[in-house]
Amino acid sequence: MLTRSAVGRSALDSIGVLLEREAKRWLLFGDLAANRYRAQTQLTGETELLVESAAFSSPSFGAVLEAQGWGLYRVSPDGDVKRFMHREFGCADLIVQRTAFEQDALSRAAHELLPSGLSVPVPSREDAILCKLIAGRARDLADIESILDSSPALDEAYIERHGAPLGLLDTWRKLLTASRA
Repeated sequence: MLTRSAVGRSALDSIGVLLEREAKRWLLFGDLAANRYRAQTQLTGETELLVESAAFSSPSFGAVLEAQGWGLYRVSPDGDVKRFMHREFGCADLIVQRTAFEQDALSRAAHELLPSGLSVPVPSREDAILCKLIAGRARDLADIESILDSSPALDEAYIERHGAPLGLLDTWRKLLTASRA
């Protein structure tokens, strides 16, 4: 079950509806996604979505967001993260899909129905772990420990296959070994 703040839910519902209406592939990302698998959920006001790169190839998607009150606030130096702000709903980070792993994560998504009626694509447990490994902050590694503490059955080969080209295997193996101790 997803746990989110009222602001996060509103931002998720608002942008999710726009992405669905525009037939863009997307996926819940970050802390909200990890909450599906953590041993203990955490409250978060962050809304992070992985969005297929094709969504940003035409200016019409930006115009759709702007028409609904979402303004582009900041873009990461590499252009892969676009932060949008809304006066009522707060901020949402749209992460542009660039890697083979992200493409697979979009393809593997399951759907969870929100009380609002929006069907939200959510990552697999393995994809949530890989996203946290990529972020690599202390809190992300703690999230992985919490996911592993929930005693999940994992496709470890999938994590290894996608983690290897991203240089994530050492960290992954240390976390996995510690969880089994």
